[in-house]
Amino acid sequence: MVLVDDEHLIRAALAHTLASNGIELVGEAATGQDAINLVVDVRPDVVLMDLRLPGLAGVQAIEQLGLLAPASRVLVLTRSEENRVVEAIVAGASGYILKSAPPEAIVSAVRATAAGESVLSSQIAGKLLQRIRELDMPVTRTDSAAVAIRAALTDRELEIFTRLASGNSNHEIANDLSVSTNTVANHIASILAKLHLENRIQAAVQAVRSGIS
Repeated sequence: MVLVDDEHLIRAALAHTLASNGIELVGEAATGQDAINLVVDVRPDVVLMDLRLPGLAGVQAIEQLGLLAPASRVLVLTRSEENRVVEAIVAGASGYILKSAPPEAIVSAVRATAAGESVLSSQIAGKLLQRIRELDMPVTRTDSAAVAIRAALTDRELEIFTRLASGNSNHEIANDLSVSTNTVANHIASILAKLHLENRIQAAVQAVRSGIS
């Protein structure tokens, strides 16, 4: 993974935490432009990126990485759950983690991002979906989209699909539906494959655009 933060001490602390937990760090950057150059060069699975960067802002860097290195998933590193986090998610980030989170939570978030999951709280998920409803997205909402999704998914998958938009974790969905977390994970993988989506955030967006959620 690549670590992007303009504060040297924070980078050093995070690098130590990640390395001690078996996560390979292939590069570090202190600015948005340096991050883009590095990520395009080394193509990491995950980019842990601060939103407040000198020069090219984090949100702009995320947008460019989506075009130049789409396979590298960006996990936002932030001090607070603010509107800029929602902007970063809309720009293409896979999720976010607070700088104040315990080391084990940051490690778990990086691993989840590498596995293709979206690290997203229900609070941010709600703001994200509201923002998507407000934005003039270049997608026409039609009944046919919902019909196609309902035809592609099983009843259980549809239940889980609608819950993804709330930002619920696999554990929360499992408790809600009285199934195992492994079962939920398998269903989510099937949903993403059937709908040709890459992650849970895209599934949430699809649910809103189709009118299912």
